[in-house]
Amino acid sequence: MKVLVFALSTVAYGDTLVGIGLTNQLRAAGVRSHYVITASSENLLRHHGYPHTVLDPAGGQDVRAEVDAVVRRFRPDAIVLADYLNHWGTLIRQFDTDPWFIDDYRLPVLPIDIWEWENTAFRFDVCGRRHEREVSRRILDMPAHLRPVPVCHLDPGPAGYGHPYRVLPPEPALTAARRREVRAALGVGERHRLVMLPMAAWQHQRGDRPGMTEMVGRLGRRVPELLADYLRRLPSDAHLLFIGGNVPEPFLALPAERVHLLPLCAPDRYDELLASVDAVLSLTTTGLTVSRAILADTPAMLLTNRFTVPDTAAVDTVESELGGMDPVVRRWLLDTAPVEPFRMWPKGQHAFLEPLLKDNPHLDALVHRELFDGGGVVAALTALLFDPGTRDDLAARRAGYAAAVAALPPTEEVFAAAAGRAALAVR
Repeated sequence: MKVLVFALSTVAYGDTLVGIGLTNQLRAAGVRSHYVITASSENLLRHHGYPHTVLDPAGGQDVRAEVDAVVRRFRPDAIVLADYLNHWGTLIRQFDTDPWFIDDYRLPVLPIDIWEWENTAFRFDVCGRRHEREVSRRILDMPAHLRPVPVCHLDPGPAGYGHPYRVLPPEPALTAARRREVRAALGVGERHRLVMLPMAAWQHQRGDRPGMTEMVGRLGRRVPELLADYLRRLPSDAHLLFIGGNVPEPFLALPAERVHLLPLCAPDRYDELLASVDAVLSLTTTGLTVSRAILADTPAMLLTNRFTVPDTAAVDTVESELGGMDPVVRRWLLDTAPVEPFRMWPKGQHAFLEPLLKDNPHLDALVHRELFDGGGVVAALTALLFDPGTRDDLAARRAGYAAAVAALPPTEEVFAAAAGRAALAVR
């Protein structure tokens, strides 16, 4: 079987990694894949050895002609969208192309449905935007949706669209000896605790981007200031790891001997680092690094914000709901308001993600705290790093969730069932 995969994100490559996680599992079963991508993902495709076609938003390409040529040459049996939202949004906004020209190929179309669209209102909230952004409902015409776990639910969903599958193939555990070597190379000893903070450049760098509002930009710049203050309060044996070279300035002001900066690295090296840290701290609810951490048996902590702070007068209300407020948080809110809720820093998407997270056992496998509960964040992260009871309790919950994920049918079987169901729609 041959699969044509569209992975068209232009500012990050998490969705491409999700696609690669799928096709790596299918490749082991003899399925061949060809990718249609933007330049941001090209190094990843080369690393994993996938043939690919690059579309350039500034290149004046005839997208339809480019894809027509790929289809004639590769002769795919099915199309995969990694993911649905990026396929629709990127082709419309970046390429001025109807994303559904792919229907003309009369092939089964399988969207990777990261967000469980059937449970949403097809619109999502963006910090600082008065009106919610509406999304095409075309996915509801596609009978089979591939749902990566984590973060999706383990079941097919109320309407039965979903085909849940393990987002990444099982990986052998890192040996204790190799883990010590990786940590020693960073200057991290046995007594130290190492925290990875995954951040993409688009989250905190200035500049105009699709979906950018003034508030999104402001939160991107200012949240690292607050988080850096929390990290400064951790015990001196807590070290911090940043990968990618795009580190927000407030973190660079932390004690230099506790901050470890690494450039972008190959996926295999990243996996080793992820399995060698003592915790992952993230502000991105659906971030792939958190999913990878859980499956690698690495503790993870998620920070989000549920509060709307329209002005400085509302800060007292937040303090009341939290049962107290750290002075640093109060000053930060007084300087930063207005602030809107977010589960995907700095974009928002708090209300949008509610159906995905409701009754989702994924949340049981990690620690979740409110960003503006400064004392609670520091205490929870300290316990996660240094308290054996806390670590053991989370490890047991993580193991239970990982076992449920491992109990899913083999991914090649899930894909075959979804492809067969989708094929009926084009006959």
